Amino acid sequence: MAEKNIDSFMNDPIDYFDGSITKMHMLPRDELEALQREAMSRRFADHRQNIEMVRNLADRLEIKEVKEFDDLVPLFFAHTAFKSYPAALFDKKRFDLMTAWLQKLTTKDLSEVDCEGCDSIEEWIDRLDAQSELRVITSSGTTGTISIIPKDEHGGFYNMRLWRLFLFQTFGKEPTREELEPVVDVIWPNYSSGKLGHLRMVELLKREFTGNDENRFHALYSDAISTDLMFLASKLRAAASRGELDRVQIDPKLLARKQEFEAMEARRPEEMKAFFARITSQLAGQRVFMTGTYTLMYELAAAGLERGVKNVFAKNSAILTGGGTKGHVLPENYMEVIKEFLGVERIQEGYGMSEISALHWACDENRYHVQPWVIPFLLDPDTSEPLPRSGVQTGRAAFYDFVNQSHWGGIISGDEISIDWDTPCSCGLASVHIAHDIMRYSEKQGVEDDRITCAATQDVHDEAVNFMREFEG
Repeated sequence: MAEKNIDSFMNDPIDYFDGSITKMHMLPRDELEALQREAMSRRFADHRQNIEMVRNLADRLEIKEVKEFDDLVPLFFAHTAFKSYPAALFDKKRFDLMTAWLQKLTTKDLSEVDCEGCDSIEEWIDRLDAQSELRVITSSGTTGTISIIPKDEHGGFYNMRLWRLFLFQTFGKEPTREELEPVVDVIWPNYSSGKLGHLRMVELLKREFTGNDENRFHALYSDAISTDLMFLASKLRAAASRGELDRVQIDPKLLARKQEFEAMEARRPEEMKAFFARITSQLAGQRVFMTGTYTLMYELAAAGLERGVKNVFAKNSAILTGGGTKGHVLPENYMEVIKEFLGVERIQEGYGMSEISALHWACDENRYHVQPWVIPFLLDPDTSEPLPRSGVQTGRAAFYDFVNQSHWGGIISGDEISIDWDTPCSCGLASVHIAHDIMRYSEKQGVEDDRITCAATQDVHDEAVNFMREFEG
């Protein structure tokens, strides 16, 4: 196993596989797992040295090296780890302590970040952008608290290159130059900027998909969505679910913008309809890239077909959907409805999460194929112990992503998934594949998504408690 091959595999898999998505997913399992074990071992050694939280946890568990896949499991973070900070630090504008908390979770040096006079979450993240190598992304805060994930610029750029490869290539065929260097119009039914994970992608989308032609980027809104407004919405949502709206404390400046946020959300459905009516006319027959949730895509398509509109774009357009149905019930033929309206040959689906670097793309058999630089795990949903890597298993999804360099790549998700470890996918790809039906544990009737038990979860929680003590002092 050549030294340069391991370095390339763990740091630049696009180069290692010559930019071919077919080569990425055709390595025999034993050969791939040998590469993964070596890459896993090296990345752990690096992160044990350079990420304080990983080092402290490994020392407490007396883990000095990892050789087998299951050696990693005690070191995994719960998906809630990146929201373990005390929310009061934001309320009280203690961005110095937020920076100190974040420093424990990243390889990047934050010692020079000046938080003096910082007045908002948005300003804090802007300072991190300007004064460090981080490009923090946030979640929407549907559970009441926003995640703060310490990504870096290299990671974002790399992820967008991967999107381009998988959107325009076809499994089983070597890529053409046109597929390697596509230029299309991008339809973006969202804000043009912001700190949410998908909004951080905008500038990268423009560079990788449009040839930096601003006229080829078509967004619903030309402005940004405020991180502070998202934080406010998450706080109010959580307080309302507990019946504690009368007790929630909110920065008066932020509270004054509450009506702005509510009005914006109220206008959004009508503005979305007008946007799509305009853009489908303007770009009719053109090759485009568009992404959206299943529900958004279906509602758009159903409304268009009712108006007698179909086959809107070029057949070889790239359409990406996913993200679950968010409680909406769609008809069984919803994908065919979307295809008929858009006029495309295929709709691509991806499964992933903000904490890792890559989407796992679905094949023609509706199975999600795990990227070769991500090691999948299935855990017992009650004990978080690893399930066998054989047969058909269903459990809590966990992943170790060793391409991640800015933060620890081991994460336990909130998803229930099924993997058939032994049966090759009938599509012909050799990689491990996940069943299409994926469910959030929080959506299962009578199940609370608070049963993740791992040493890392407790350690991250303890760090948050210590910060709160420092703040109170």
